[in-house]
Amino acid sequence: MSTILVKLSGNIIADTNALGKLAEFIHERRTSGDQAVLVHGGGKQINELSQRLDLPVHQVAGRRITDENSREVLLYTVGGRANRELVAFLRGNDISSVGVSGVDGELTTAFRRPPLEIDGEPVDFGLVGEIASVDRTLIEHLLKGGYVPVIGCLTWSPEEGILNINADTFSIRIALALQASELIMLMDPPAVLDGEGKPIAELRHADWQRGLEEGWITDGMKPKLQTAFEALDKGVASVILANADTLAAGGGTRIQP
Repeated sequence: MSTILVKLSGNIIADTNALGKLAEFIHERRTSGDQAVLVHGGGKQINELSQRLDLPVHQVAGRRITDENSREVLLYTVGGRANRELVAFLRGNDISSVGVSGVDGELTTAFRRPPLEIDGEPVDFGLVGEIASVDRTLIEHLLKGGYVPVIGCLTWSPEEGILNINADTFSIRIALALQASELIMLMDPPAVLDGEGKPIAELRHADWQRGLEEGWITDGMKPKLQTAFEALDKGVASVILANADTLAAGGGTRIQP
């Protein structure tokens, strides 16, 4: 029995059509004997609640700066609304799941991320963690009980308490700890698209470099592919980039070593 890990964003949690396709995929894989684990962020929900509370959203190079107010918003969204809505949707589609975060059951332990150099300047991202260790006991207990673990991207530090964490980085560490057979990263496009806008079924490192040079890998696809190749380099067996529709149809882009 193999384990697949699916990483999804807050945008997908708010999209009932995408969640329906994801539920189809989970049913199919579980029928085939696989186990599924979901990891989610909550950028959409965080931004919406921040706007309602008139709190500024600070990001540098696509990364969120987390202060005390932002952390509280994260607890209400990633640790609350986003997680609960996803679990409720799965329950409505006959998938028994349990919502947790990286704080629960000693699942992850972290330290506060030191400042990063961005464009030659040090940037302190605040209450953001880097994982020091993963204890998979809780996830294994849930899987053995027949549940799909739904894990929100929060972590815990002995010094700082609850910390925000990048969802892609979090997913890689959980996938490695579980020795997952596949890491599936859901996104808006149906797959990685070539220079003519056509989906790419398989993409290797040389293709990625060529896409950067020719300009057809741009914007948000750059960090997605960087994360995908990082996952392979660190030992994840297989990485797929797709949206919910193409995933359910067996499509998307498989990232090759």
